[in-house]
Amino acid sequence: MFRTIARGVCALSLVFVATILAACGANETMLAVHASATTRTTPDLAVVTLGVLARGANAGAAQQAQSTRMQAVVQAAQSAGAEDADIQTVGYSLEPQYAYARGQAPRITGYISRNTVSIRLRDLNAVSSLIDATVAEGANELHGIQFTFQDEESSREEARAQALATARQRATTYAEAAGLEVVGIQAIIEPGSVLPPMGGRRDGFGGAVLAEAAAPQAVINPGQLDNQASVTVVFVLR
Repeated sequence: MFRTIARGVCALSLVFVATILAACGANETMLAVHASATTRTTPDLAVVTLGVLARGANAGAAQQAQSTRMQAVVQAAQSAGAEDADIQTVGYSLEPQYAYARGQAPRITGYISRNTVSIRLRDLNAVSSLIDATVAEGANELHGIQFTFQDEESSREEARAQALATARQRATTYAEAAGLEVVGIQAIIEPGSVLPPMGGRRDGFGGAVLAEAAAPQAVINPGQLDNQASVTVVFVLR
């Protein structure tokens, strides 16, 4: 007699579970269990996104001012511990500024040049120093700090193991309640899980334009990130 005991099988896995169960023998008792787990881990990578905004009377002057300051900012970032390969331009723009007078056509009064870079930093203790150093050299926009993992796949291994252990424990509970025992695993299906958007946690400074005056040293705390994993396991009962 074919018996199936299912508990909390997520919709994403239903088609896979149904296929597996259909292929089982008529006298087999199967149990499909869905389980998930969350672990917390300290991140080991910071991504700082900052930029330089400069103004000029004409396009060339604005670009020159921005370029000069950005070169100093990049050098400061490297001195703070960032590798050249970990500094990437993620935004660049040059825009005219207009003055509007009633009854007259808009008049260009100057230009704004903006250059935004993303900096990957593996030494989280150096994040504050990097921000302070780059601001001192001309960075006047700070778009955010993202904490994540260098190897996101490995960071979820503990959560996966816990999810599987939870599924196995639930299967044992169901089997004992039914007067059976777990004798094997027919299939393990991972529907997939991801870290929060942007791979992690963001802290402050979103799109902030920094004042030119000296500011106190930035206080940055990476905290911990959640690692999530889900699994559907089809157990064989007897």
